[in-house]
Amino acid sequence: MGKDNKTSSLYFPKQIKVAMEGISDYPLTVVEAPMGYGKTTAVREYLRTIQANELWVRIHDSLISGFWNGLCNTLEGFDEKISLSLIELGFPDDSVSLQEALKLIRKIKFPEKTFLIIDDYHLINKPEVGNFIKFLTVHEIADLHIILIARFIEFEKIEELSLKGYLYHITKETFELTLVEIKKYYKFCGVNLKDSDCEKLYKLTEGWFTALYLLMLNYIKHDSFEATRDIYKLIENTIYLNFSDEIKEFLYAISLFDSFNLELATALSGNDSAERLLSEIISENAFVKYEEKTKTYQVHHIFSKYLQSLFHGRNIADQRGLYQKMANYQLKNGNYVQAMENSYMASDFENMLCALEADKGHSIHNEQQEIFIRYFEECPKQLRQSHPIAMLIYAICLFSFNEMERFDQTCREFEELVQNSDRFVKDRICELNGEFELLLSFTKYNNIQKMYQHINKAAMLLKQPAQFLDTKSSWTFGSPSVLYMFYREPGSMKEELKNLKDAIQVYKKLTNGHGTGCESIMEAEYYFNRGDFESTEIFQNKAFYPANRNGQGDIVISAMFLQARIAIAKGDYNSILNVLKRMREKMTRKRWYGLMYTIDLCEAFLYSGLKQYEKIPSWVKEGDLDSGKLYFPTRAFYNIIYGRVLLIKGEYLKILGIAEELIMEASIFPNLLSMIYAYIYIAAANLKVHRRSDALAAIEKALHYAETDQIYMPFVENCDYITPSLQELYREGVCREAISAILELYQSYHVAVEQIIKENFTESKPQLTEREKEIALLAAKGLTNKEIGEILFISTNTVKMALKNIFFKLSINNRVLLKQYLNDF
Repeated sequence: MGKDNKTSSLYFPKQIKVAMEGISDYPLTVVEAPMGYGKTTAVREYLRTIQANELWVRIHDSLISGFWNGLCNTLEGFDEKISLSLIELGFPDDSVSLQEALKLIRKIKFPEKTFLIIDDYHLINKPEVGNFIKFLTVHEIADLHIILIARFIEFEKIEELSLKGYLYHITKETFELTLVEIKKYYKFCGVNLKDSDCEKLYKLTEGWFTALYLLMLNYIKHDSFEATRDIYKLIENTIYLNFSDEIKEFLYAISLFDSFNLELATALSGNDSAERLLSEIISENAFVKYEEKTKTYQVHHIFSKYLQSLFHGRNIADQRGLYQKMANYQLKNGNYVQAMENSYMASDFENMLCALEADKGHSIHNEQQEIFIRYFEECPKQLRQSHPIAMLIYAICLFSFNEMERFDQTCREFEELVQNSDRFVKDRICELNGEFELLLSFTKYNNIQKMYQHINKAAMLLKQPAQFLDTKSSWTFGSPSVLYMFYREPGSMKEELKNLKDAIQVYKKLTNGHGTGCESIMEAEYYFNRGDFESTEIFQNKAFYPANRNGQGDIVISAMFLQARIAIAKGDYNSILNVLKRMREKMTRKRWYGLMYTIDLCEAFLYSGLKQYEKIPSWVKEGDLDSGKLYFPTRAFYNIIYGRVLLIKGEYLKILGIAEELIMEASIFPNLLSMIYAYIYIAAANLKVHRRSDALAAIEKALHYAETDQIYMPFVENCDYITPSLQELYREGVCREAISAILELYQSYHVAVEQIIKENFTESKPQLTEREKEIALLAAKGLTNKEIGEILFISTNTVKMALKNIFFKLSINNRVLLKQYLNDF
């Protein structure tokens, strides 16, 4: 057997080359084979031959946040602003965020032949990630192809995507070398095999490419094939043992990474000769490559796994030392979640708490909830108590997770620490008590007076802004209405306004301007609900400019929402469109992606008021709260919109069925505005199903809640459904002043709404035949198909087919909507 060493050469059999050529023809390719079959190498070399633009994302664990950050960072080279926007957006796991992510990615101008390669996809093979990949695939981003490289894959509807021409699937069989190909491969590398040697190698490897490569190296060094399937043993004997001690120690330092740059390698190894050592490693074997485009070193999966086995074979002290170096590097670069994780692995809880304090909990989301709690609970109590600010950050994260038992426990521990500890000087104790008082104010939401008591105490104790609070968070919990948040009891409006004005001045000083403009928005909403649109505009502008200047996105959106509601009252549809457009533009430009769902709520409110069901965001009209990602305090505001949606759909019985739920959710904090709307919808639904007395009782209750503070607009906006009930109550002498004001406002409001609908949405009504009109009228009265047939002397089947055609013409699907259509007509 002859040999002439050319083992660093890459060899690709014909079937691999042919298979790779298909990648360019599909938006999505799945390359699936076990470890060591050369999947990644084959893809990389093919892309090089066609001079493709490559975007590599390597998966290291099952954390979706890690995958998402890796993808966003990879896109940075094409468009840094969009990359940052995608990071702020967060992983898109619902219909709203998927559309926003698609919109952003489509703005990237990818060069021709751009490929996004997600390597080791099996580590993140979760349904939500699969849905994201499929969503991008079927929407076909211009000039972008996606490749998933995985040892195994569970991809829902993979056959369907293949049949529709979206997906190209390359499997294990493509990468297995036959007897003939083994002989060709070895000859290509300068080793001439006998047929008997080929058969022996095939039995040992079953065509497994990496094993064949390692056995070749072993043969070149020792003139024999090692009869083993233990791939790590082969790596050790043929590669690792031949390295110097310096290189072995360097490889240990980078053993937990399969992709890294020179800066990281130097930081972890502490060796200034890292570049020289890497050059020597690359020259010795094909398991480490340097990517010139990305300036990164790529370690083959099998070699990486071998190095990890060496890492886990070292003593605990060595392992912790490396984790500590990694944590320090990540903390220095602002990667706080990874810094916390590696500090925890190093049992360096001091550093973990420092990372938490630097981040202020901003990067802690629901995905990290379980592991974050574990980090903190395993942290030694004495060390935990030496970082009181971290304790407060942990507490407010627990509050947002609704982990109230743990929250209360942490608060008690903090209180005991400050009261009984002699480790802090007097001034420091005052500051900590001030921070704690500010934390406690959140537990009194939405009672401004009680919140203010804590805020005031905090102000007397703190000499500087609070350190624990993440002021980037939403002040309104995603609600587009401040009045909705704090209007709790009938007749309390002026007092609540005064309380908010007093409290917010103090709160803003403690939080560097968090919530700026909220008091002016609440006052503007107060005037709006009374029908005083002139005063509304004054205070709306008074809120908008300082809120915008201070980056308070939720207050800005609230101000713009109010502006659009005024535009409806004026019949100015162009202004409504302009406001909605500016909302989206501001969100994208400022990266206020936490407000996506708030803007959807605004849009849904406006279009439901105009009875434009098709323009309402899907998740709102379908009641899909999981897609809305609303904070719980905003749930009752969603109900204000959902109730109106059910009315325009004609689902009156559903409104009555969920009436108790609407009232209960409005009662939790409470949110009186939501309560008023709930009773209005209950009244409207009862009126539609001819329950007159129930309708009158419900509307009277709503009026008694609203009349003292002159909250008229909820009634005005829904007078198209409740006018008969209001008129009847007026005749009976009930709330006459309020009803008179409501009906007077409705006269001009109705004209404005009808003008908008007529000028922008009215289309010619579908034409029904005379017989279809007869059938439609009888069906709307509640007659069965059989009864209609008997009256018109036609068969039941003829009635059924006619109704099907009527529903199709009118774009409806039930008799309730048919009745509503005929009433409107």
